[in-house]
Amino acid sequence: MEMMIVGPLGKVTGSCTWMRDQEKGWNFLIDCGMQQGETTADQWNHQEWPFDPAEIQFIVLTHAHMDHSGLIPSLYESGFNGKVYCTEETARIAEIQYSNAMPLNTELFTQASINKVKWSHFQKEPVLGNYHPVDQDLFVQFQRSGHILGAVSVSIYWGTPMSPEQRSIVFSGDIGPQPQDNEVLPAIRHTMNPGHHNYAVMESTYGSTNRSPADKAPSIRRDHLKSLIDNIICSKGALLIPAFALGRSQDILFDLHAIVAENSSYYEQVDFYYDFPLGREILDKTIKFWAKTESNKGKTRPMWLGKQVFDLLGLTKNDPDHLFQAISAMNATSLYKDDGNWIGLQEGNKIAKNWKPIVTRDIPSREKLAGSNRPTVIVTGSGNGDAGKASYWLPMLLPKENTIIATTGYSGANTVSGKLLSIKDLPIPDRRMSSNNIEWPNRKQNIAVAEIRAHIEEIKGYSAHGDQEDLLNWALCNAKEGYLSAGDTIFLQHGDDQNRKALREALRSKSAELSMKLDIQTPNEEAGWISLESEEKNQEDEDYKNLMALLKKRPDLKQHVGN
Repeated sequence: MEMMIVGPLGKVTGSCTWMRDQEKGWNFLIDCGMQQGETTADQWNHQEWPFDPAEIQFIVLTHAHMDHSGLIPSLYESGFNGKVYCTEETARIAEIQYSNAMPLNTELFTQASINKVKWSHFQKEPVLGNYHPVDQDLFVQFQRSGHILGAVSVSIYWGTPMSPEQRSIVFSGDIGPQPQDNEVLPAIRHTMNPGHHNYAVMESTYGSTNRSPADKAPSIRRDHLKSLIDNIICSKGALLIPAFALGRSQDILFDLHAIVAENSSYYEQVDFYYDFPLGREILDKTIKFWAKTESNKGKTRPMWLGKQVFDLLGLTKNDPDHLFQAISAMNATSLYKDDGNWIGLQEGNKIAKNWKPIVTRDIPSREKLAGSNRPTVIVTGSGNGDAGKASYWLPMLLPKENTIIATTGYSGANTVSGKLLSIKDLPIPDRRMSSNNIEWPNRKQNIAVAEIRAHIEEIKGYSAHGDQEDLLNWALCNAKEGYLSAGDTIFLQHGDDQNRKALREALRSKSAELSMKLDIQTPNEEAGWISLESEEKNQEDEDYKNLMALLKKRPDLKQHVGN
């Protein structure tokens, strides 16, 4: 077996790894994603692949984010005709995203190409942690990565099972900030132990970042959000929260429901809106997946729903009745308060007893909101403020001093949210002296910084990407129990070179501290094929190649060489 890391190397988006074994006839991909926001994005997204798509047998997909899944439909148009192995959740989310991306990327997404995708889900339980055969002596294993709904790390095993010859490699996908003993995202369950492999390919997106405990703590994140709502109650203003469609906006909705349930009568004076068509479609079509459970080793547990939901509501995670109550609480986040068909929770603490839908169905126009004196919270897309409903609301709300704009994740310096964060601490007199403008090219609108009176806030703690500590925990988590690392050799990808190098040094330092010998590599785009066989097997292959080269030059020696 050998692999070629097609991307991303030295970049953050565009995941694709090519795996093949010419002797066995295996030829498949791990992920096939778009580049987004990279200087090479157009070239990558319209490239001629180093492989013939028609010869690829199947794809194993880690999760639905477009930088991992986005080029799969166009690969079918180029001749690929195999299956895409992934979780059911990943397939449903990817389909929604493909359809919504069509108007902006007609050359990459057509309904015909989307319809060609052959989604395939493993049926044998447990889906997570089990060994699923995809060919003779070739197995796929999924472990939850704690990133978003449906996201997994992928292990590939090849060779006779339980034999010394069997080898394996694990692909991290995107790793969430979700250690088993400290889940921090509102709903998603913890990252699973990847186990030990010969090789590991892992992301390094935040390989140089170490967040403080305060930046991760759910209680601090929720208290910050609560303080912003309390401020607009006092000012009778508006809180606008631009958020990303997948994961982030649903996390914010969950926290808003939790805040209201703590003091439901007080927050009756606030109108809550979810003005986000793509986010709403993802929410409505995936809410059912929180009810999924798996049985393994004599226990039945939620497949995706985290224990922090149970803790917040005062429920017990291994009580069947309490499980149904937690699922009902999740369902409330997709309902409208004016539907009138909500049945309250019967178990749990005060927050559980007060839990109810809070989102109002009919979203007001800008004109109607401008004339309202009711405190208003609007969760909207897009997270970077450049497009979507964020570009509809921001030009109207930014000049108002009783407005708060709250970002909830990373925004590049050149995005609207990034530019707003750059003036976050700038006093109004200094803003008034600024000659800069903030523009929305898609809407042909702009606003002068001098006109901005709104308060700009950054709510931390919603990132679905793990930081350096989380990445180290994933790679070396077995070491805590005296076992081995995720891979004897670890290849770092999916991060810029600064983050890859920082994570490499952190891995070296931590492994040395644990007296572990690791081979940590940061391959470049010229790395080409990397053999995944043992050193002994590699040497045999090299000897064979040298012998064949010699016999080609000296055919007279063939009589002296045995079969």
